[in-house]
Amino acid sequence: MYKDLLIYYFSGTGNALTASRWIEEYAQKKGLKTSLVSIDRWEKIVVPAAAGKRLIGFCFPTHGFNLPWIMLTFIVRFPKMKGGDVFLLNTRAGLKFSQWFVPGISGLAQILPALILLIKGFRIRGMFPLDMPSNWIALHPGLNPPTVADISARCRGRVNDFCGKIFNGRMYFRPNVFIMLPLDIALAPIAFMYFMYGRFFFAKIFIASTDCDACNLCAAKCPTASIEIINKRPFWRFTCESCMRCINICPRQAIQVSHSLAVFIIVSSSFLPTALVLEYFNSFIPAILIRPVDFLIKWGISLSLFFLVSGLVFRLLKIGLINKFFTATSLTRYWRRYLAKGIKAKDY
Repeated sequence: MYKDLLIYYFSGTGNALTASRWIEEYAQKKGLKTSLVSIDRWEKIVVPAAAGKRLIGFCFPTHGFNLPWIMLTFIVRFPKMKGGDVFLLNTRAGLKFSQWFVPGISGLAQILPALILLIKGFRIRGMFPLDMPSNWIALHPGLNPPTVADISARCRGRVNDFCGKIFNGRMYFRPNVFIMLPLDIALAPIAFMYFMYGRFFFAKIFIASTDCDACNLCAAKCPTASIEIINKRPFWRFTCESCMRCINICPRQAIQVSHSLAVFIIVSSSFLPTALVLEYFNSFIPAILIRPVDFLIKWGISLSLFFLVSGLVFRLLKIGLINKFFTATSLTRYWRRYLAKGIKAKDY
């Protein structure tokens, strides 16, 4: 039986934090010493002394069919612990249509950290994908309150079931971890491309409308310190995780995901004569290295374009009419925001 529970969590809109608190609450009722540790802006990993046999948990959202980069680097740097017991909980995009609950997809969000932890000597005691309310409002409006309540209640029951098994020394693997495994593995290329391209692209399509009053709450609460205030306006750096925290805690709803800016970046990229650049560099490298070098060159060009175009727009946004255009063509301006029930900016 465990005497000590230590959970490291990363949470953008509060789903992973809520799940972590549910587990903590159950553990405390069982008499376990519990610790919840946010990895926001982590620099050095500190593992508190255990009060007995310990269970360690890693709780995080699913980003681009993978775990967030900040959690991946945290687990990679986590100390080796031969025979240490761990579990993984990833929150996914749960939906509900009529009476039907629709699960999200993990991709590599469970597989990759599990492999890393196994290599480090840990024992995986549980792999738990939890279909909390979908929160990526860059792609869809926030779910309505009754749907959020139904999905959350269902998840709370599943968390209790998970806790009832794992705190009694049993292993817990949701059946869909294995049922979905072929699909999760098939999505590995998409997960890889999200790491290489997607997360940088999404980091560069956040804007602040003229409603921004320079309260700086977004910068103060950013988990990766990726928001820089320039001339009293937020600017998102490449290290942004697109966790949606800033857009959902902004008291004036001034932060938008600019879909028109996304289109502008994509269209601008199409005009670059990439083929000519590749042809030039290919003349200097061995044939066997052409494909990987071409990929790296395209990757570098893409990141440069993301930076240049978004930087240009950031400067143009100081002009009122241009700001109003990009704001009016941002779907998030008209969409419902989302934070997990009971979560406030002060919780971060």
